[in-house]
Amino acid sequence: MGTIRLEGMKFRAHVGTTDEERRAGNDVEVTVYYDCDTETPGISDNLSDAVDYSKIYDAVAWEMLVECNLIENIAHRILMRIKREFTEISNVGVIVRKHYPAVAGRLECSVVEVKG
Repeated sequence: MGTIRLEGMKFRAHVGTTDEERRAGNDVEVTVYYDCDTETPGISDNLSDAVDYSKIYDAVAWEMLVECNLIENIAHRILMRIKREFTEISNVGVIVRKHYPAVAGRLECSVVEVKG
């Protein structure tokens, strides 16, 4: 077993608790990590033996199209989708970073991490 990390997937998402945030959108970054068999594809060097990263990315991208209030909702939806669609992996984690959230001060990003 090994751990795969897909870091820094960047999206413009319509997430926020105000109409302005949802209308204008926010810069959101997603990281997904999971445990899986890395020995078999490591030896075979064959994509059919590995989890295809592009399919994980596609699942994340589809979830980012959904308008919502909270990054917690984004993280949870991504986690549930990956667990449902990729049964060959385990110990999935999702980190969602919303850059420059609407607060009355300077804040680079808000971050949520969910695991399952």
